[in-house]
Amino acid sequence: MKTGFTVEVVWWDADVIKYRCTGSNGSFSGATEVYMNHSDLSEMAEALSGFPLRADDVRDVELGQFDPSCAGGGVKLHFYCLDSVGHAAVEMRLRGDTCTALGDVESVALRIALEAAAIDRFADEIGKIDLSANTKAHLQMAGIA
Repeated sequence: MKTGFTVEVVWWDADVIKYRCTGSNGSFSGATEVYMNHSDLSEMAEALSGFPLRADDVRDVELGQFDPSCAGGGVKLHFYCLDSVGHAAVEMRLRGDTCTALGDVESVALRIALEAAAIDRFADEIGKIDLSANTKAHLQMAGIA
C-alpha cells in the first residue's frame, strides 16, 4: 500500500459513487469503501484549496457514513499545521461498514505528514477523476518519493 491517502472509483451510477479509500503512514494502514454523491469530491477539493493559509489553519473533511445503520464506511480527515512555519499533517480516521464506532474493530486512526504542494496536487487530481475509467487521486505523504 502506498503511503498517504488514496481515493479510487469502485462503482457508480446516476445517484451515487462508491469509492475505495486507503490510508497509510508506513506503520499503520487501513481501507474502507464509502458511498458519496457526485459532488462530494469536488466539495472536498474546494475545502482543501489553498491549505494552509496560516499556521493556525484547520480543515475538516468527512466522506461516507459514520452511522452504522447506513451502508458503507466513512473517512474523517483533519488537516492542520504541525508548527508555526506551516508544516502540515492530516489525522485520518477510517471506519469499515461493519464498525459500530471509531476505535472498534474495522477502524483505524493515523497521522500523515504532508507538504502543501502535495495537497494542491491531490485537489487537482480529484478534479480529474474520470468515473468511466475508474481513476484515482493520491495524497502523497511528505518525505516519501
